[in-house]
Amino acid sequence: MTDNRRVGHLPALTEADLNESQTQLWNDITEGPRGAAPWMVQDGALTGPFNAWLQIPHIGRAFAAAGEQLRFSSSLDAITRELVILTVGAHWKSEFEFWAHAGIARSAGMSEELIEAIESGSEAAVRSATSDASHGQIFSAVSALVEHGVIPEEELSRLVDIVGEPTAVEIVALAGYYTLVSFTLNTFAVPLPDGEHTRFS
Repeated sequence: MTDNRRVGHLPALTEADLNESQTQLWNDITEGPRGAAPWMVQDGALTGPFNAWLQIPHIGRAFAAAGEQLRFSSSLDAITRELVILTVGAHWKSEFEFWAHAGIARSAGMSEELIEAIESGSEAAVRSATSDASHGQIFSAVSALVEHGVIPEEELSRLVDIVGEPTAVEIVALAGYYTLVSFTLNTFAVPLPDGEHTRFS
């Protein structure tokens, strides 16, 4: 370890600290499609869940690869994908996840009104903030999933009617993956970048 800096509750791993397996994961992240994000590396350490996943690099590589597929090879359009992710982040009150993906959502064209509606957790607010009728149903289904661990059968039927069975499976996988991300961020207290304000505390 080159110094005593930390990312939340864990040591801040820099490139000089890494073994071969950790270096592979670092390169996967920084040289892949995520690496274009300006906040990905701060003060020489990875941000988001990735500093934590460097602690378990073989598993971390699988996690990172799954997230890359879900984000960059998705059948969902970017705004709908980010709606799912933000719904999960808001439910778990994951400050870093919501902050990061609110920025991604804005870049994709999501309105600030819709971002704030998702943050509020109100289905009525979400439905009024979007002209896409599918967004309200997807928000409702994902909210049920993270609240109860299951999408009720009637709710699932409505979701499948809108998006089809394969995309419904993808939405569940996306919500599950970003629950993992939220748990990692929250448990290890990954901080927001300097100057950013919290939403849920």
